[in-house]
Amino acid sequence: MGFLMSSIVQLNQLLSVKERFTLSGKKGFVTGAAGGIGRSTAAAMAELGADVALVDLNLEEAKKNADFIADKYGVKTMAIRCDVSSEEQVKAMVTQVLDTFGSIDVVHSNAGAIGIGYDNGDIGYEQWKRLIDVNLSGMFLVNQKAAQYMRDSGKGGAIVNTASISGHIVNRSGDRHSVAYQSAKAGVIHLTKAMAMDFCKDNVRINSVSPGDMKSGIHKGIPDEVMDGKTSDIPMKRFGSMNDIGGIVAFLLTDLAAYITGEDILVDGGYCAW
Repeated sequence: MGFLMSSIVQLNQLLSVKERFTLSGKKGFVTGAAGGIGRSTAAAMAELGADVALVDLNLEEAKKNADFIADKYGVKTMAIRCDVSSEEQVKAMVTQVLDTFGSIDVVHSNAGAIGIGYDNGDIGYEQWKRLIDVNLSGMFLVNQKAAQYMRDSGKGGAIVNTASISGHIVNRSGDRHSVAYQSAKAGVIHLTKAMAMDFCKDNVRINSVSPGDMKSGIHKGIPDEVMDGKTSDIPMKRFGSMNDIGGIVAFLLTDLAAYITGEDILVDGGYCAW
């Protein structure tokens, strides 16, 4: 009992919340950083002091975002082209980040793809494989290579994966229901838990976020009237904005979340609480 009581943090021993909400001196990367969520979280990481690599298939857009973030926040950035479904490309990307920054401490594994107009029960097998490769296998590859470095370096680190409300529920598009995307995102949530448990002893924390309908650019091509009609299903009666996601990811990467691993945070305006 004496040991237990002596280990309780007293009021005058509490650490500063503000001082722990920082990524100062950290190095990391964000995949899918040409898109809305990726560039927003890269900016959030940079604002908290991290040097960050913006990784995407669209190198031109990733470079624009990297240059803007470097100018605004005064950190080091770089842009890297990478197909996360390729193990060789993920290995090369991680090596490039390490060669430039010298370390990898924080990662947002965010790259993904949706199958507008074809992801349903009649999806072709090659299309199915591509969506699974990007959304699930790519997530595994990024997690594995980053976590292995964090373990082997002896420093540990933090990883956040982008899952989705589609990993919790079977939402629909018109009169059809996505099959590959939903399956992959459900897999991401469980992958996060499994990887978190496996690397927990190595001081590597792995969590995920599950965004709902966000104005991120991923729904480009869907008619406005379809998107407008979807807000009636959201308790908050609005879509999430890019101001609603970056801070959540950044929080999970900081020491404020030091006792959180293997968890998924819904950022969906209450959609999954119906």
